[in-house]
Amino acid sequence: MPEDTGERIDDAFTKVGKTIGAVFATSQLIDFGKQIVNVRKEIESYEISFRTLLGSQPKADALFGSLREFAVKTPMQLGDLAKGAQTLLGFGIEAEKIMPTLKQIGDISMGNADKFNSLTLAFAQMSSSGKLMGQDLLQMINAGFNPLSIISQKTGKSIGELKKEMEQGAISVEMVADAFKTATSEG
Repeated sequence: MPEDTGERIDDAFTKVGKTIGAVFATSQLIDFGKQIVNVRKEIESYEISFRTLLGSQPKADALFGSLREFAVKTPMQLGDLAKGAQTLLGFGIEAEKIMPTLKQIGDISMGNADKFNSLTLAFAQMSSSGKLMGQDLLQMINAGFNPLSIISQKTGKSIGELKKEMEQGAISVEMVADAFKTATSEG
């Protein structure tokens, strides 16, 4: 008789365990389904945004394809890359410069999304003004990159001299873009 009771208790626990497992599995499947729908909505939103910013479906498709390909090869997430591309495009950077710029910023930020976003915004702001300004420099430094250090190495000028030149508007976007390129090139 006690064995019968023990077996019934074991059977009851087994049934309860299976039921709980089925409930959790169903819940996880539902959550997974919702995530897929949300990701698809986000991708459609990016595609529409790029189409609007670039004014062309083929250009938008090409850029988004490049972003997806890059996201697979790096620790960067597609969402961060897409937002970075939107920021750069929104500040008027040409479509053909988007991917090289994002790759350089991604390398400099070492895959850190916060640093990536900050560097992207600072680069975009600087590009729209045509020169490096103090605020942009501070944003870049706070994100872990000081373009004046690279420019200093290339020109032999001190950082103090370069800061004075920056205050006079003499540090161009091209000089900073070259510093990004130098910092991320081999060697």
